[in-house]
Amino acid sequence: MPLRRSVPLRRSASLKRGMAPKRLVPVRKKRLDPRRGPDRSADYLAWIRTLGCVVCGRPPGSVLIEAAHTNALGPRGLGQKSTDFSAIPLCSGHHRQDRDSYHLMGEEPFLRAHAIDLEGIVRSLQDKFLKISCGPTKTGTMPGT
Repeated sequence: MPLRRSVPLRRSASLKRGMAPKRLVPVRKKRLDPRRGPDRSADYLAWIRTLGCVVCGRPPGSVLIEAAHTNALGPRGLGQKSTDFSAIPLCSGHHRQDRDSYHLMGEEPFLRAHAIDLEGIVRSLQDKFLKISCGPTKTGTMPGT
């Protein structure tokens, strides 16, 4: 059974005929300046996920491989991810889940516990990606380095 109002709904302020109502929330405009922050590359992250874990070496078919963002190319801002070009392939266990994972231990203890040369791994991954991708950039290095 539909409910009926005794008084019809009305606007608190009447509009002039032919005028569109004013928006309460402004329309968001596209950014004219380039975005600030670290470099992003979905292609690089997708390629990283096709590699084996750098700690245990398990291939991507046997376990979920995740792109772990590191501070190898420099520190990041508070609450901000580092550049995608510093990511390394880690299985989900070594990235987030196990007791000896990157997120639970922190970067420095994780690198010491697993004897990982993070800068060397990141640089070699970047070099491999440059060789298989469309070629080096104008300067011959990855963005953000």
